[in-house]
Amino acid sequence: MGINKKISLAVSIFALFFGFQAFGQSIQYVSMTNQISEAKIDEKNHTIFVEFPYFKKDVSRELSDISKISEESVFDLSDATLSAILFDLDCSAALPESFDMVHGTSLTVKTPNGDEEWKIYGGYQLPESDFSAWHTERLPGFLTFGSKECSEMPGTSPLCWDNGNPAFSASGSTKWPTAQVMLNDGTTAAKLVTRKVIGVIASGNLFTGRIVRTMGLKQLLGFTSKDGKQLIEWGIPFEARPKGFRVKFSYEGLGDECSLYATLENHTTDKNGKTQRNYVATAAYTGIIDFENKTTCTTRVSDKDSNGLRTLEVDFLYGAYPENASPMPEGVAQVGADEKITHVNVVFASSAHGDYFKGVKNATLIVKDFEFVY
Repeated sequence: MGINKKISLAVSIFALFFGFQAFGQSIQYVSMTNQISEAKIDEKNHTIFVEFPYFKKDVSRELSDISKISEESVFDLSDATLSAILFDLDCSAALPESFDMVHGTSLTVKTPNGDEEWKIYGGYQLPESDFSAWHTERLPGFLTFGSKECSEMPGTSPLCWDNGNPAFSASGSTKWPTAQVMLNDGTTAAKLVTRKVIGVIASGNLFTGRIVRTMGLKQLLGFTSKDGKQLIEWGIPFEARPKGFRVKFSYEGLGDECSLYATLENHTTDKNGKTQRNYVATAAYTGIIDFENKTTCTTRVSDKDSNGLRTLEVDFLYGAYPENASPMPEGVAQVGADEKITHVNVVFASSAHGDYFKGVKNATLIVKDFEFVY
């Protein structure tokens, strides 16, 4: 292959790690297999962030593996070193055999001004997290009510997100605690309202996981003196290590408290099929109002936008559980910051203690555009 063809191939398909001195930085452009947006190159801190799809690009709905991406699958080079001769510059770097995009992979770029240490890492977002898409399910009632249609289920299908409407349907009511709402700008968000039906509080909620769908009223009421979290299979596969999360929200609590939190977890399963949940990191917001966090997680809240929503950012606390957050669920343990992450659990609730069937009727939380911050 001639030198001109090599240059074209390297520039158009593979990572161009070595820029031109006229631009003042050593890395101008990075392109990796399956990345879904332009890489974010931070010249000051010498970091590169690459975003990948949550699912592999097939119909399997398997999580993208970003913990070990082979050099061959990324760059398709037989020689792992990009030579200076390709760019007529005295810059080069040896590429590793594989890239750990979860913890980051270090690269040494040799430039005329000396060696530069860079780190390249990656992550992904959860699908359908703007809450603009909703689908319809047939949900079970009880006694003579039979099944009923609920169009207030998040996403185009039960993909990542779920809510408590399937459990609420056992009451026979169709005044769903979680529903879609149209905003001033014509976009759709999720509206979470605390309801009271046959004397039982039902918090509006959204979460990553799966709630029980075949439940009668007797089974539901059996949890009112216990923990409603037992109704849910919590969390979905995840292995990235974000710095925090961001979401747009508003809250009218009427004296209640809302809860918006995410936990990065390590799940293990014993020989009997029982799952042990361990918290690696937590980012939690609990507030009576929509701009003051009761927990000790570092938080940033913007002014209201044209839709009346504030942008909330909450940092993850790795290796410890934040003070003043809701009590950790029974059986869940806190582990160290370096523990492997296997799942993520994101929860929004109009009543922070709704999982214990406690709250204030008509407390209302609106959420939109959830994303992780890397």
